[in-house]
Amino acid sequence: MPEPRAHRLVLITDALPAAARIWGTGGWQMPEEREALDWLTLARLLGWDVAIARPERLGRLPPADWIVVACDPDRLGTEDVARIEARLAAGPVLVVARAAGRDAALARLTGSAGRSDRSRSRILAWTRADGTSGRGTLHTPLAMADLAPGAAAWATLGRRPLVTIKAVGCGRLATLAAHPSALRDASGAGTALLTDLLVAASGRPVAWRDWRGTMVLRMDDPGAAQNVHLASWSYPKLHAPDWARVGKTLVRHGARLSIAYVSGWVDDGDATRGSLTVAGRTVPRWPGRVFPSSQVVYRDRGGHAPGTRHDGQSEFRGIEALRRRGLVEVELHGHTHMHPDTRAWARAPDRYTRVGWFRELGCAALPVLDRLTPERHPLARGQRSLARQFRTHPTTLVAPGDDFTDAALEHALDLGLDLASSYYTALRHLDHFAWCTHLCAPYLAEAAAHWFESGLPVVGYFHDRDLAVHGTGWLDRHLAAWCAAGATRFIDFRMLAAALATRCGADDATVDPHGSVPVRHHDPKLV
Repeated sequence: MPEPRAHRLVLITDALPAAARIWGTGGWQMPEEREALDWLTLARLLGWDVAIARPERLGRLPPADWIVVACDPDRLGTEDVARIEARLAAGPVLVVARAAGRDAALARLTGSAGRSDRSRSRILAWTRADGTSGRGTLHTPLAMADLAPGAAAWATLGRRPLVTIKAVGCGRLATLAAHPSALRDASGAGTALLTDLLVAASGRPVAWRDWRGTMVLRMDDPGAAQNVHLASWSYPKLHAPDWARVGKTLVRHGARLSIAYVSGWVDDGDATRGSLTVAGRTVPRWPGRVFPSSQVVYRDRGGHAPGTRHDGQSEFRGIEALRRRGLVEVELHGHTHMHPDTRAWARAPDRYTRVGWFRELGCAALPVLDRLTPERHPLARGQRSLARQFRTHPTTLVAPGDDFTDAALEHALDLGLDLASSYYTALRHLDHFAWCTHLCAPYLAEAAAHWFESGLPVVGYFHDRDLAVHGTGWLDRHLAAWCAAGATRFIDFRMLAAALATRCGADDATVDPHGSVPVRHHDPKLV
């Protein structure tokens, strides 16, 4: 029996060049710079395939459930519009485009846009996939054009049409009065509106992933040595009993946690500052030597916290116990979290005070990284080290200090990673990383309901330092605060990656095969 065809969205854009492996920057971009990225990553989060067609070279459009004009609509020529119109005539497809200018070829389908200004109203209203009315409030004003008459208003901003829909041939045409990425920025409800547009306005059965109330939990820094060496980041390690208490909190909230683990521990070689054993044995000390973090026990004698015992073995046992219970999984946080020339760090007079020494993948490290073979790159070494210590393959890169370059991300792609997490999250799409501004990472101490307005996942990140300084109850309190703000599900990056790897089609089962993120179905006949 043939497998059901996955839903497919075709993007008409020239903003995602095939030769560039990294799409987006990982930082803030203006809406005009990421329109295609926002559509692509939204479709991928919803569980659909995405194909890219270049404007002015459309040729034969591939089969699709949706065609989104993710570029200036005035760019499309007469032949391009004719191809889109032919697809609308041939079968049930939803075409989504911004309103075109008066003289644009696409204006024949969408009608031409009238005056453009900033709407005074901030009240959104639209039709949800289940047939109910959706409402939301913009946090900032939105520039919008007057849409041409003759089509039904599907969504409004105040009294003005924000999205209109009309039948064209066997398909439907949705015209937007505002830039979709600006709508996303103005409110999470804007993203929810765009999701419901793709699902409910298509006029055909649709399956999609329902991420509402989902938070991905991420803890940074276990295994690292910077809590020993960096004066401004000094704190004791969490030992096995602390991790057992973390486990109880995770069980209480039905949660899974991703641990961004640093598998290489760097020695300063200074016996006057502290003593070191590895796997229970005293080892020769020399500046910049790297040991497996899971085997290190360091006793501070004359450093930042004399008398403190940093037990990496106990930390490892605690994490492994939670891994065996399916509560946590480790991900790639570089190899050492420190400048790749560890000997240069150990010789530097500011080695204990300058934060820049504790960044492994940023621009400052490029001169060293560029001289390394792929096998000696910190990410390759970190991946092998995680495999030796934990017998696992990471899915996600969390760059130390959120400092990275495109070259580092390309190494992560070559190593087979699926995600990269910073404030935003990069999703693997074929051989590319596509930065997703829909998927943000507020600090775990910043619980608020507005993070869930979009209906898409949120990454809640924190450091092991938070629990070392404030106690493991800190995690329980903040997870409870997120539950009060609307969180209903706490997953890890492995579950996110697994969900993204599975496509949805109209004939799919209603339960996610990985048991983490449900697949919902919309059938217009039942609404």
